Amino acid sequence: MDEMVQQLVQKVGLDEEKAAAVVAFLKENVGKIPEWLGGSDMLESLKDKLPGGLGKLF
Repeated sequence: MDEMVQQLVQKVGLDEEKAAAVVAFLKENVGKIPEWLGGSDMLESLKDKLPGGLGKLF
């Protein structure tokens, strides 16, 4: 997860504390994310659009 935090810092411009909070939130809610995004088709589309190439981390 440290790599993901560093990617958020470098590519998205979040400070390290906020990036760590995002990662913690994602870890706590990983099972709900596809539902929130509306299913796998939307998830695949979103991965291609994430800023700074973050889609490759998922």
